[in-house]
Amino acid sequence: MKKYTKLLALAAAILSISALSGCAKKSDSANGKQRTIRIATKGTAKPYITRDEAGNLGGYDTAVIKAVFERLPQYKPEFIINSDPLTGLLSGQFDVSYNNWSYNDKRSQSYFYSYPYDKIVYDFIQRKGDTPLASFEDIANRGYVFESGAGFNVANAFEKWNEENPDKQIKIVYTESDILVQYQHIQDGIYDFRVDDHPMTKLYSETYDLSGLQFTQINDEVASSISKSLHSFFLFPKDEGGLKLRNEVNVVLKQLREDGTLDKLAIEYFGSTDQVPDLENYETPIN
Repeated sequence: MKKYTKLLALAAAILSISALSGCAKKSDSANGKQRTIRIATKGTAKPYITRDEAGNLGGYDTAVIKAVFERLPQYKPEFIINSDPLTGLLSGQFDVSYNNWSYNDKRSQSYFYSYPYDKIVYDFIQRKGDTPLASFEDIANRGYVFESGAGFNVANAFEKWNEENPDKQIKIVYTESDILVQYQHIQDGIYDFRVDDHPMTKLYSETYDLSGLQFTQINDEVASSISKSLHSFFLFPKDEGGLKLRNEVNVVLKQLREDGTLDKLAIEYFGSTDQVPDLENYETPIN
């Protein structure tokens, strides 16, 4: 009997220690360690994302995502520069990516999109004195040649136009040249035009001698032919963890829009609030 009593006492002691250990672990999880969130970017989408000589990330997009995670103290953001962040999202290497990503249907099959944090405004870039372009049909009728990297939204939009309009083709030359080189090609008369985000054209025109070019803002009707959604988003893996993080980020993005933080950042980086999405875009995620 005494032996049985001792065994019961020993079992109770073990259970007590286990319970205390469990409480300690629960307490550590609740109070303690932040979960590291791996945030990947190419770091090349100037002026949205910039890098100084030391490799530190800056720009509007970086400022917005930092503001988001300042309000999510359960997470510790770790910024990673990677040449192919979207593949890293698919493989589980990263938790979120930002690189001024726009929406397209194919990409939405693999990734969750956040609420938008930036509104896209496009410009036509042409040689100075050229009659401003007004539409895709206008481009085709003039026989103008467009130089671009493959896979970009603008190139995709022109490819789609060409499929649907075999008698009114837009000529596309694919390249891996730097954007500045492509601007110089237009100035030199090698190619005829480009389409870029307004803040990008503004930055390049202020930084380099592009006096031989003119920039014309594209209206929303034409811009909608380039992209289904004229906004930029953060991207997450299309799994349970990605959905949870996306939803938490969305709560904060809506707060940043409502309390004027996005307005302040847009003024700081762009000089106006033209880039800030309308409030109606913060009700239902795009996917």
